[in-house]
Amino acid sequence: MRVSSRMFVRLLMLALLGTALASAGSVYNINNAVGAGSIWGTIQTDGTIGTLGTANILDWNLLLNNGSSTFDLLGPLSGNNSQLDAFGNDLSATPTELLFDFTDLSVSGFYLFQNPTIGSGMNYFCMETYSGCTGSPAGESLLISAGGSNQYTAMSGIVVIASTVPEPATLGLLGFGAVILIARRKNQRGRS
Repeated sequence: MRVSSRMFVRLLMLALLGTALASAGSVYNINNAVGAGSIWGTIQTDGTIGTLGTANILDWNLLLNNGSSTFDLLGPLSGNNSQLDAFGNDLSATPTELLFDFTDLSVSGFYLFQNPTIGSGMNYFCMETYSGCTGSPAGESLLISAGGSNQYTAMSGIVVIASTVPEPATLGLLGFGAVILIARRKNQRGRS
């Protein structure tokens, strides 16, 4: 089978786009109010769609703000000053969102990012159902602690915790593909 130069260019563009998307995994941007404070930053996954465990979360850079002080939780690729622990299957990913299921009131589930180690009682970000992280406050909530002061927000339902923004390399490849398609169409119109 003979492959035309046009077909070759199309296949090459698809391969480059697929490689860029697969190698990047997924980076989700988080920006949520928590009580009188907030959490802002990124969580990077391996690109898994569906339920996420600790092995699927590759890195994080989370700025905790309790309203009077801040702390930056850094994952293994960003500075490694904190650890991740999880129980249950409440965190899931779509291609564009990280979701946490706060609906199951009978089962403890949590995802805990904590400095310096899990169980230290120090700086942390937690998504929990039924008192999974700290035992207080009871119930489904987002919790942060920075500098010894805690903030929390009661939650219910399935909540979007973070969403994606395309990587610059992906945007570049998509832009390159668009330029080629526009040039090709102009060229084809000129021949007609």
